Amino acid sequence: MIRPALVRRRGVPRRGGFALAGLLALALFVPRTARAGAPDPRRSLVVAAVERAKGAVVNVATEQYVRSRVPGPAGTLFDQFFRDFYESPRAPQKLAVNSLGSGVIFDSRGDVLTNFHVIARGARIMVGLADGRQLQAEVVGTDPESDVAVLRVNAPNLPAAVLGTSKDLMEGETAIAIGNPFGLSHTVTTGVVSALHRSVRAEGRSFYDFIQTDAAINPGNSGGPLLNINGEVVGINTAIYAEGHGIGFAIPVDRARLLAEEILGHGQVRESWLGLSVKAAGDDAGGVTVSDVEPGSPASKAGVRPGDRVLTFNGTQVLEADEFRYLLRGIPVGNAAELKVGRGPSQVALAMTTAEYPVAAVTDLLERRLGLQISEVALARERGGARGLVIRAIRAGSPAAQVGLQTGDRVRAVNSLEVGTLDDFRRAVRRARHGGSAILLIQRGRSLEQVEFPL
Repeated sequence: MIRPALVRRRGVPRRGGFALAGLLALALFVPRTARAGAPDPRRSLVVAAVERAKGAVVNVATEQYVRSRVPGPAGTLFDQFFRDFYESPRAPQKLAVNSLGSGVIFDSRGDVLTNFHVIARGARIMVGLADGRQLQAEVVGTDPESDVAVLRVNAPNLPAAVLGTSKDLMEGETAIAIGNPFGLSHTVTTGVVSALHRSVRAEGRSFYDFIQTDAAINPGNSGGPLLNINGEVVGINTAIYAEGHGIGFAIPVDRARLLAEEILGHGQVRESWLGLSVKAAGDDAGGVTVSDVEPGSPASKAGVRPGDRVLTFNGTQVLEADEFRYLLRGIPVGNAAELKVGRGPSQVALAMTTAEYPVAAVTDLLERRLGLQISEVALARERGGARGLVIRAIRAGSPAAQVGLQTGDRVRAVNSLEVGTLDDFRRAVRRARHGGSAILLIQRGRSLEQVEFPL
């Protein structure tokens, strides 16, 4: 309590001084939010960005149904197929396994972006909204190579996040992650964009063009948005560096948007095709070397030759064969592509248009590259008129002959995808082209063997 005598000595008139001093004291302690028309200083740009986007962030829970079996030898693909084909499971029992991830609604009709690995094994997918509702989701389509999936939930007028752009991101600018780490719904973390165009190698594969951030990303954040200070989605949080702290990676939103548009428009990501194969240059001069050009392909028509050294692809420097394939997948079918190639002492710019790889061309590809001809036949030993694939012919001295394949061998799977028809097989090989190789699961009698061929 302020005494009148004290106020008087400081030159404040005694008459009415107590009331005036009291008002001044109250003004010092009343929060600014209580003053009419004054902004709350705590409502920072980060708070505004979170408020703008948080309602569109969802939790993604998957329920996987698995069948328990008698424990056996672990874990190779060969073992898995051998058990599935030849063992009789005893006392099967379905078990529900829940996994948690995140996602972001990018269209008010209920389209959700997330990671493929979040829903890869889900038999039933539930999406949890910010208002507490739990909705069952359907899978519109996926692109495992890029780790992107699009889900759809059936509900009207859902809040949708604004998809920004990742092409003008700056190192050091604010980055905000929202997700479901460890089941803690709608957790917000902040940091900065630590680096751009980051390449990461994991599980024997290389991934390119990630956004690196130190905004905390933990298990369960996968599939959630990375935001800029305006509350716009600039990336889809995907991975963390397990041995480090504050090192997370996000798919740039420009790429995620392109893939989502392909999925929504075509049910899948169509594979762009130029008709050339590349390999490591084998020296320090940079670029990759064209090892093969398919007749009648866009690359052939544009004048690409075997032995050309690809230096840039649409202006981006190319250092690895996997990087070239990644860049090609980032260009939709029917769009322009330009290669700068080194040819002897000269550099040549070659323009072409991407096409969708014709499924029928797979047959020619296998015969020309591998010396392998595949036929679809009725399986006499199986019921119901089942059909399968067998090797019809092998060219002498070909890669297929060198690894010991024989006519009559049965082809069971391509890159872990079981195939039963020629159409299945061609589509699986077409997809495998973009990984650079195809692993065929071959059955001969009761024996199974995996054989890998470069494509």
